[in-house]
Amino acid sequence: MDDELQQLEAELKRLRPAAPSAALRVRLESDLAPASPVRAQRDEEHGVMRRSWLWVGALPVAAALIVLVVILTRRGSAVLPVTALTTAVSSRWESTAAPKEVFKPVAAENVLCAVSDDGLVTLDDGTAARRERLSYVDTITWRDPHTNASVRWTVPREEIRIVPVKFQ
Repeated sequence: MDDELQQLEAELKRLRPAAPSAALRVRLESDLAPASPVRAQRDEEHGVMRRSWLWVGALPVAAALIVLVVILTRRGSAVLPVTALTTAVSSRWESTAAPKEVFKPVAAENVLCAVSDDGLVTLDDGTAARRERLSYVDTITWRDPHTNASVRWTVPREEIRIVPVKFQ
């Protein structure tokens, strides 16, 4: 048995890798060559396409925020401190004692301020992913239709995304 292993080891030592083909050399040279202006323009167009997808992702977030505000303002209880404060102040000048909601949401806006790439990370299952950090400023505006008074609420928000990376 030991003799068979030694023969196998000797045979493996005699083996040498085959020379790469000419087609492989040409393909490697073209891939490692400096980027041409056409290729740089194509890469820039893909960068613009990636940025436009960020807006596609921000639109559902804005819609969900608007729906959340509408649901919260339709409840019977005091929803927001601003609403409770305005009803308390307005009840001094009005003869009715029943509190009513005076402010209605009229606009919601999400503005993407900054995007940073935190680099590659390894997930628990061993796959590679890229971590991206996005900074937003969310602004919601409420308006009183009777007095035309408005309240604007602006909040910064940070979002961290883990995007899977596929190596080809």
